[in-house]
Amino acid sequence: MFLEILKSQERTTVKRQIKLSIKAHLPRSALILLLLLAICAIPFALAQSGSRGTNNRRVVNHAGQSRLPTKIIGPLRIPAFQILPVPIVPAAVLYDQLNNPGSAATSSQEAPDAPAFSDLTADDFVVPAGEIWSVTEVDAAGTYGNGPGPADNFNVFFYQNIGTLPGPQVYSAIAQPYVNNSGVFQVTLTAPAVLGPGRYWVSVQAHMNFTSNGQWFWVERTGRANSAAAWENPGGGFGAPSSCPAPGCPMPCPDCITWGIRQCCTGSPPGEPDQMFRLVGTTAGGGTPTPTATGTPTPTPTGTPTPTATATPSPTATATATPSATATPSATGTPTPAPGACTSYEAESATLAGGAVVLNCPTCSNGQEVGFVGSNSGTLEFNVSAATSGNYSVTICYLNGDAVRYALLSVNGGAGSPVSFPSTGSFQTVGSIQRTVTLNAGNNTLKFDNPIVGNWAPDFDRIQFNCPTCAAATLGNLSTRSFVQTGDDVMIGGFIVRGGGLKRVIIRAIGPELSQYGIPDPLQNPTLELHDGTGALIASNNDWQHTIIGGIITSDQVQQILNTGHAPGDPNESAIVANLLPGNYTATVRGVNSTMGVALVEVYDLNQFSGSFLSNVSTRSFVQTGDNVMIGGFIVQGTQSRRIIVRAIGPELGQYGVPDPLHDPTLELHDGSGALIASNNNWQQTVIGGIITSNQVQDIQNSGHAPSMSLLLFSKPRMARQGAQATDIKDVLKMPKAECRRRKGRQDF
Repeated sequence: MFLEILKSQERTTVKRQIKLSIKAHLPRSALILLLLLAICAIPFALAQSGSRGTNNRRVVNHAGQSRLPTKIIGPLRIPAFQILPVPIVPAAVLYDQLNNPGSAATSSQEAPDAPAFSDLTADDFVVPAGEIWSVTEVDAAGTYGNGPGPADNFNVFFYQNIGTLPGPQVYSAIAQPYVNNSGVFQVTLTAPAVLGPGRYWVSVQAHMNFTSNGQWFWVERTGRANSAAAWENPGGGFGAPSSCPAPGCPMPCPDCITWGIRQCCTGSPPGEPDQMFRLVGTTAGGGTPTPTATGTPTPTPTGTPTPTATATPSPTATATATPSATATPSATGTPTPAPGACTSYEAESATLAGGAVVLNCPTCSNGQEVGFVGSNSGTLEFNVSAATSGNYSVTICYLNGDAVRYALLSVNGGAGSPVSFPSTGSFQTVGSIQRTVTLNAGNNTLKFDNPIVGNWAPDFDRIQFNCPTCAAATLGNLSTRSFVQTGDDVMIGGFIVRGGGLKRVIIRAIGPELSQYGIPDPLQNPTLELHDGTGALIASNNDWQHTIIGGIITSDQVQQILNTGHAPGDPNESAIVANLLPGNYTATVRGVNSTMGVALVEVYDLNQFSGSFLSNVSTRSFVQTGDNVMIGGFIVQGTQSRRIIVRAIGPELGQYGVPDPLHDPTLELHDGSGALIASNNNWQQTVIGGIITSNQVQDIQNSGHAPSMSLLLFSKPRMARQGAQATDIKDVLKMPKAECRRRKGRQDF
């Protein structure tokens, strides 16, 4: 539901798009009348919006224009947008597509009095390699409709790019001041958005009440730079447009509760794929990229791997995303399944046709998946070789964030058999089903499609034979050893559970048994606390053979701990078995009666084949020298490789109030034999050697986890130079054993 300003109608509803040329013809008295009618119509309109998927919510006179959040400007009555002069130094135009205005404008507004109609429009841009941008101002061409305005203020968001849509948010600025300069809204950022090289999305969103002020619309642009603009309406108030005439849009048009292609989500006119905007600020060849918005100083600073929840929309969302260069790779190789040997075929290496595309997928086996299979367009065909003819069990590894999706599986060109794919919890969680197929000796084809328009198959990671599960490489154990003191210098370990469903883990605080490995001064009686993402204490233990009931611990755990196979070797050590929902968690290790010594905190994944997984671990502790450096360990399990980043954080802890941060941490990575395989001192200068064969600065920046100060990118131990001591954080974002050494001080790993 949306407000329309049309010559042929007198009723008003909330709209996605408006027509400025028609608006200009309305006499002032008629506009006031329309606004009064809008106020009266809102309760009825909002009540109707509850009947999602029906025609009851459509209370618009459709004469002249469909029910869209788009305002039609018209070729002869385009407002005289003043193209602002280039700012003087030091500020400069970083990116400019404040040109070529289209005939329509799209709603992008936070409406506190009508939250179901709050929406976001976004467009993308690229920061060139070797540059770091500090964005201080965002200019957007816009107009008011269904009311006189003005906006109270503006919100500005920047996102990483996932496929052809916005991904994780990397910057958020709420309630920013602005100036309306003849239809160009100049929004000044109170804190600059600092962006390293890569593709990003910017969203400009007006904050104002609909009933009193109306709507704000962001003017569309003819011509396309990078991907087409995106739009989302999380509250679902608008519903799907009745028509979406832009080329490639599916029918029925998508209802974009999550990000989708704006032209299809709002029914925008063809030929207007972008938004008009300009970025102003400064640029440099180096600097400090803005950390992700979800970063937390302790225990998991900036620990947010790139998700792909929006990479593949629900069945009717953005069905025709622009394919990337890898959209239709040819098949590469046909390994032959052998009895007892796990043989895998990656979806991105299969044959793609129609609208099927390769997408990034951090949780998939090779970091990629295939989406947009189905809707009578996209197909995915595997070439499979069998040693002998017969029946084979094939495991299909897929991702599905909907309740269920369907596909036809055709073997060697035969009639397709329907296959249902239950939800895996999200489009970033890999699940599996098994089917029996009859193969011929030699080469065979397995093809997936869905011939029903608007119906989509799931995303595909791979298929495999003689592999009962789809578990790729996972982090099966995460641990850190350091010297535990008191006060701010206790050991604080953080980890993140991602995906869907519960993750069963055992968390341990080890001290006394370290002495049998020759480690001096072990902590003789460690205690363990587990906190959730809000900081609330949810479990605790002091001596694993005596369970403390409370929080998530509801019964004696001694037998459960024994059954895990990871029971501590000393009765004074602590352990907790927990079933954890996806989220952030913190484990704190202290000594009983404020005792001090070397301890180990660790978490074991007790069910690596569940829908959830351990994605990040970080530990904050006091780093000393000799045997008291910080040593982090992790175990990579599975049959695939795992790409990770290992960081040693020190200097930037000061901004979070952590005293005595380690000012110059170094990092080393050792394999299971103890051999040094990688090292780093200052992340902007790569140390070539071992598994590091090329400059990693760009890779670190592209990971979204570049340190604000000096940190390291892949797993390695941390050390301090010249015997210093301080606090440090060790961060493991999908990685192996590392150490950190430095001068005395605190550090986060």
